[in-house]
Amino acid sequence: MAASHQYDQSIPVPHTQRLSQTIQPGQALSVRGNVLPDAKRAEVNLLSGGTEIGVNAQAVLHVSLRFDEGKIIFNSFQTNGGWGNEERESIPFKKGQNFDLRIRVLDESFEISCDGKKVHEYKHRAPFQSMEYSQIKGDITLTEVQWGGQLYSLPWETGFYDNHLGTGQRIRLYGVPKGDRWILNLIARNGDILFHFNPRFREKVIVRNSRRGNTWEHEEKEGPFPFEKNREFDLIIINDPHSIQMFANNERIGTFQHRTSNPTEDYTGMRIEGELEMTGIKLNI
Repeated sequence: MAASHQYDQSIPVPHTQRLSQTIQPGQALSVRGNVLPDAKRAEVNLLSGGTEIGVNAQAVLHVSLRFDEGKIIFNSFQTNGGWGNEERESIPFKKGQNFDLRIRVLDESFEISCDGKKVHEYKHRAPFQSMEYSQIKGDITLTEVQWGGQLYSLPWETGFYDNHLGTGQRIRLYGVPKGDRWILNLIARNGDILFHFNPRFREKVIVRNSRRGNTWEHEEKEGPFPFEKNREFDLIIINDPHSIQMFANNERIGTFQHRTSNPTEDYTGMRIEGELEMTGIKLNI
């Protein structure tokens, strides 16, 4: 198994945060962390009116992770009607292991995914626009809590802050593969492709390469293939002093030795294209 890369910092539990803006369809809450070895229960709540359910708040969505029952419970609490009917699914998360929970807001429902795989669709029982807080508590540790996930049109291209991806800086991409190929390129000022990252689903390989002076160079294909069609992934690209480091879903998937003499300055931009639903991007983190 590939080595784990600890690039996240611990977030105290329980964790409550006020939403900075009205949530729009397509946005998502990403919750990542670890289930405690003796975990019994944890929960994620999307609240309106306050932070205490039944006291001053309604739960637009209540997600209860019941490790003691082997179930995930979905429900809502309304001050004029109390708790509604529960909806249940088997829980895929394991005690003592990492977890990745995503809640995406759609026009008519919440789409809930566990470790990149959709497990439930929960029809709205209250307006999602009324949500003011996210709340997470229980027998887990947290490494990431983030709202985001708008859909991006491809091809998508950007330059890096200060016109370079510096040593130690990284790119974090969230996406869902939808076809046979997609591509991430790191580009130089003159248009050369200094790093070409190309997952190919028919061959089950990730081709890495560079193209300088309109000439493709030596391909590299070794390593695992962690991607699945229609399953969300989390890709980290890190500019280390001697190579590009690659991690998918918190596991190392390869390295690519720099093919430029000045990697601190020469990666100036990025382009993403192909059969991919791109749901989030962080740069220079």
